[in-house]
Amino acid sequence: MTLNTASMAPAFSTERLAYVVDPLPGEALDSWIEAYARQLIVTSREFLTFIGLPGTHLERMLVKLLPEEAAVLARRTGVSPETLCAMTLEPFDQITVTLRHTTRGLGSPPRWRRHKGSRYCPTCLAESGGRWQLAWRDPWTFACTPHAQLLVETCEGCGQRPHPAGRHPAGVTNPARCTMARALGRGSKGARLPCHADLTTAVAQPVPADGQIIHAQNFVDAIIRHHTDVPREADGTQVGLEELFFLAWRGLAALHDNTVPVPSLMRQLLGEAGGRAPALLTGLSNESATDVAIGTALAMTILQRDHPHSDEVMHWIANSHLRKNGSMDVLLKFNSWRSVCSPPILTRALAVIDTRLRPIDRLRFATASPNPQPPSTPVELIERRAANVPATLWPSWSMRLMPHQTGGPRGMKTAEYRAGLTALLLVVRSTSRTYRDALALLGQPVSPNFVKSMVTRLDHPHMSPMLAALTQLADALDRHGSPIDYARRRRLADTSELSLDRAAFRQLTAQHGWRTPGTQRLDVLDSYLKAIVTGTLTATHPRVSDLRFRADPAVRAFLLAQAAAHLNQLGIDEPVTWEPPSEWVTGANWPGTEPTDIAPDVFRRTTARHHKLNDVAESLGIGIEHARLYAELVGAIPTVQKKPRRPRGPRTNAPDEATLRDLYLRQGLPLRRVSKITGASVEVLRQALTRAGLALRGRGDRPNHNHHIDPDWLLEQYAVKHRSFADIAEEIGAAAITVRSIARRAGIASTGRASVPRDFAATTEGLDLSADVYRAFCGANAVARVRHVSVLLGHDSMASAAHAAGLNESALRQQVTVVEKATSIRLVDTLTPLTLTAPGAQLLRQVRPVLNRYASLHADGVANSAAWRRPPRTPAPEPAVLEDLYVHQGLSLARVCKATGASVRVVKEALTDAGIEIRKQGHRPNYACDLDRDWLYEQYVVRHRTFVDIAGEVGMVSTTVLNIARRKGIPLRTYPGVPRDFATTTKGLAIQPAVYRAFAGWNSVPRVRIVSSLLDHHTIESAAQAADARVPELLRMITVTEKNAGVRLLLSERPLRLTAEGRVLLHQVMPVLDRYETASPQDFTPGIHDAP
Repeated sequence: MTLNTASMAPAFSTERLAYVVDPLPGEALDSWIEAYARQLIVTSREFLTFIGLPGTHLERMLVKLLPEEAAVLARRTGVSPETLCAMTLEPFDQITVTLRHTTRGLGSPPRWRRHKGSRYCPTCLAESGGRWQLAWRDPWTFACTPHAQLLVETCEGCGQRPHPAGRHPAGVTNPARCTMARALGRGSKGARLPCHADLTTAVAQPVPADGQIIHAQNFVDAIIRHHTDVPREADGTQVGLEELFFLAWRGLAALHDNTVPVPSLMRQLLGEAGGRAPALLTGLSNESATDVAIGTALAMTILQRDHPHSDEVMHWIANSHLRKNGSMDVLLKFNSWRSVCSPPILTRALAVIDTRLRPIDRLRFATASPNPQPPSTPVELIERRAANVPATLWPSWSMRLMPHQTGGPRGMKTAEYRAGLTALLLVVRSTSRTYRDALALLGQPVSPNFVKSMVTRLDHPHMSPMLAALTQLADALDRHGSPIDYARRRRLADTSELSLDRAAFRQLTAQHGWRTPGTQRLDVLDSYLKAIVTGTLTATHPRVSDLRFRADPAVRAFLLAQAAAHLNQLGIDEPVTWEPPSEWVTGANWPGTEPTDIAPDVFRRTTARHHKLNDVAESLGIGIEHARLYAELVGAIPTVQKKPRRPRGPRTNAPDEATLRDLYLRQGLPLRRVSKITGASVEVLRQALTRAGLALRGRGDRPNHNHHIDPDWLLEQYAVKHRSFADIAEEIGAAAITVRSIARRAGIASTGRASVPRDFAATTEGLDLSADVYRAFCGANAVARVRHVSVLLGHDSMASAAHAAGLNESALRQQVTVVEKATSIRLVDTLTPLTLTAPGAQLLRQVRPVLNRYASLHADGVANSAAWRRPPRTPAPEPAVLEDLYVHQGLSLARVCKATGASVRVVKEALTDAGIEIRKQGHRPNYACDLDRDWLYEQYVVRHRTFVDIAGEVGMVSTTVLNIARRKGIPLRTYPGVPRDFATTTKGLAIQPAVYRAFAGWNSVPRVRIVSSLLDHHTIESAAQAADARVPELLRMITVTEKNAGVRLLLSERPLRLTAEGRVLLHQVMPVLDRYETASPQDFTPGIHDAP
């Protein structure tokens, strides 16, 4: 039997309902349907069944309305389908909520967490008769803007989030009453009844109508409206809410970071939200309306650049999150910002973390520039930039970016440093993470490890200015380019030969009367020519460096002409040299020197006055490499050619011809021996021999070179008696190289061992010595060492023997080891008690005659042997004086020597004889004394005295005072202090801190004296003339004084006008200058009183 199911289905009316309930603006679909059902005194499920939607779930309809459901509702209620769809959550899909279209459920929202139920405004529910707004379901809605209060989270009766729809079988709902089911009591059975609590009586947190929270709600509502109004495929600003959520979450997390101070806006927001700080949020936390309100307000403040607290809040959040935490680097944390935040926010965050990044990352992200951005420059642009720069940076830019200490005794290699600067220039905004890629584009002028060490060793004050200048220069190069393709020149230099026109250069030297250049000099010129053409100068040959500084202007012009000819021959139409203008970088505090700060005439006079490069650099106050670079830029330094000198006239009387023939020809003595015998200089002897017609022998050539030396005698003297070739040669009147050659021909192998003293053979003449004795006296200071070791014979302990020898125990043991190694004889058998071996005791007894010979020969004078200990030349102080100065006052040995006039050796011997223990280096009886911190702070920080000066006053070493200052937390400066005689010279004067700072540094007294001439003159020229200085020199001294004192002196140069504080400072330094002039009225010249 077949059932007709169609006839059994209920028939629903298709007519419009007679009773109409219009939806309120912004009302949710389930709230409207529930209100419709209440008016008809039915449940929402019965209402839907009645209109023709049986079995439909109201919660699913709120998420997404099907077309057939929209059609039925529109037909039965008269509300358009568009209006009905706008009352659902579908327009907010992937914006504030996440829809599951298959099941018409809700997934995790894109931002914040998903919550069941709805927040609500009690006042709105009361005014609307229990109608619920769709926006209350939005996680981003946290405040009611019409009533200026935060939304309520839960029902005060049951503690749950309420829901506008009723729960079956609760029946018809009451308006503004909680429909959530109450929890049954323990053990109760049956259906749970609804809560029925009055939601309009809930207490909401009021907020100021014009406060930050209401502004934040309006701000986020505008963003949501923009997303819903713009078509999804055309909306390119969808990341707005993601960025807002990220900044809001980071702000709430920063609130619980105690290491950074909370901004004032945060305290204002907490006051608006009720004064209670939000709890620490985690990934599974339920964010309340207060949490979302405070976080959104913070994020809005950052995004609104015109907000007065925008930068403060941005620094607070970035400082809290973007820092190294354990193994997580700052850059790894910043990647989370890059995936969410917009470029303006990334720029501001990078500016905050600038100094926390590695130097290579600071360049890649350009954090030292006004516009830092994540690296996105394509590889093609970096390659084009590499073609626009030389492998070693341009001379003027090297002067600006190279600190003065570079190239000094402990500095870095200057040529490699310039290549490292170019490599850093290519790293700017590059996606590469290593220096190796940048160096590969330059032809590997230096190694990547050198660039790393260069950046690591750079002083911190120079790091930021250098990186900022390199970043601006790289951006300007990308915009303007360069007229020279250095990459092409480097390629052509590798494939073609760049050499000087030899004939043309010889013609040039002939025109100027210079020496004919040799092969080595021509090779140096070739190297320099190649460096000019390719811009690559990594060879640090001394001749190349000297050529860069001392080349004659004619030679420089010739090299430039040769370079132009080579480029023309290769078909390259480019200028020979080019440099970017300095205007491409603005606001830079150069680590080095601006070339325009050095006047060419001053530089020319300085180089003419000083021949050595070090003296030129020191006189100008610049680095050595800076002087070379400036010489290349100016190109007008006169050459310093070594012309043939006239022989000097004889300064000593020449011996007669007979004496010369006897000493030089018959005896065959070398010129130095003849000079020593006759008292005439070697130059005088050569002239006398030439006038006498006697031929000069070549080096190593002797008349007795071919005479016979008995090989057995030579073997005995060299191998057995351990005499040196020089000692043997002096005895027979030959050169040491001659004796060495004879020994080699006789088959006597050179041992390379140490030998006995030069006077050993003469001193021990007639003594029958064993081979062990000769070996014992080999080496430097052998006589003194053997004398010390021989003391072991009469003592039963090593300590007593060391005391008798005037040594400490470790030094004596070391000397015993040296003697044992030289003789291959073990001396000491046991240490406690001290027992000597039989061979050792025998050896020490055998050396006694030798020591007695040395003692008798040198008892009344200074020992001829360099190994003998010289007797005291100054009288030793009395033991009482030593005890007072060294023990009671705790003075150092140097201070004791200065006080008594005795040498250090004499004082040490006197202390040992007096039984006073000599302290170790750096140890003082008052080392643990507690210097008053305020006094030390005043002397070092306020009065700018040096640790050496303070240590001399308190009787310590400077290292001790330095350690005390570190322990007491006194900040250390990196620049020189006042002169060492400043404290004594200005004793009794009331000096201001600015005066101390003005007198800090090298040559400070003459510098301040010259600057003080500004007081009596109305033009800078007359002041310079009165101070006997050039105008650029005076201006440079004014700059140094302003920088040291922190006081601006000049208001204008023309006319000369001093600032008020500058005039006060110059008046304050006058009493100090008067003191210095009084202390040395005759010889008050620069540098006299200026010890650092």
